[in-house]
Amino acid sequence: MPRSPTSSEDEMAQSFSDYSDDTASDSSREETIYETIRATAEPPPNRMEDVHTHSLVIRVIIPDLQQTKCMRFNPDATVWVAKQRILCTLSQSLKDVLNYGLFQPASNGRDGKFLDEERILREYPQPISKGVPSLEVNLAN
Repeated sequence: MPRSPTSSEDEMAQSFSDYSDDTASDSSREETIYETIRATAEPPPNRMEDVHTHSLVIRVIIPDLQQTKCMRFNPDATVWVAKQRILCTLSQSLKDVLNYGLFQPASNGRDGKFLDEERILREYPQPISKGVPSLEVNLAN
């Protein structure tokens, strides 16, 4: 008789907790205590500064679905990762979804272009003088 997925997960969790209880040494407990003390002694990071330097807010426009949304991305993520994340948040599906790409509209005298999915987002300059930069999810011909 096949086992249910939940029973195997429960067994794995139990075996992990049994293993971790048996193998925890005094030195690892001391390291944990010292890490806790060190973490509480350091000043808390400035969250707003962290958000601004390690994230990129972009208005995402999906003309075929008449949707617009603002999303926060890691600037060091590839365009492919950003595209996948956008596609996962759609409330409706797109026909031929794999043929869609991220398109940067023309701005500041620069022509619009599709973003190369292998490059990272940081490599594409975003015009911040006009507010939140935008990208479109368009069918790439």
